[in-house]
Amino acid sequence: MKKNILIIIALGALMFLSSSAEGVDNKTVDEPKFTRGGFPKILDEGEWSSQLIYDTIGACYSGTIRWIIMNNPSLIDKPPNFMAQRQMVEHCFCVMDKIRKEHKLEEYRVKVFDPEWTGETFMLKAMECVKKYKTLPSFFKDIEIPLDNETNGETEDSKDELPSQKPKESEGSPQTIFQG
Repeated sequence: MKKNILIIIALGALMFLSSSAEGVDNKTVDEPKFTRGGFPKILDEGEWSSQLIYDTIGACYSGTIRWIIMNNPSLIDKPPNFMAQRQMVEHCFCVMDKIRKEHKLEEYRVKVFDPEWTGETFMLKAMECVKKYKTLPSFFKDIEIPLDNETNGETEDSKDELPSQKPKESEGSPQTIFQG
């Protein structure tokens, strides 16, 4: 009999406590919004998405590898080591930041599909980062890179070419830069 009374008291207490708890108002809970790809939408409209930044950094990284190899053909087929990869990613973030500072998102999304605009913009920003912010120090040291008004009569075709000066190497030979 004592067991039954204890069980009834315990159930009564649970019922009392559960009835006094506040209910959840389902209308105030924010439902997650999803993009077309099924990913949750975190940023507001008009902000640079992680995917767009990732794609831009990836394109810059590929272009940076080609730029370095064109200036230093002995590095062909040699994978960059960790420090070289880090320098290239830091360089690409510099390029990305310069692009984000000068171009609105909507403008960038339209122009990025124009290979001429993209190539010219990325190369100009890459050269500015190397010259002004000293990115890629293992690959380009004390290199003269013309900027905006400093082109000195270069033709449209020569803008796509790389600086004619060969980069000076810092400590170690170029073979150590791209080896794992």
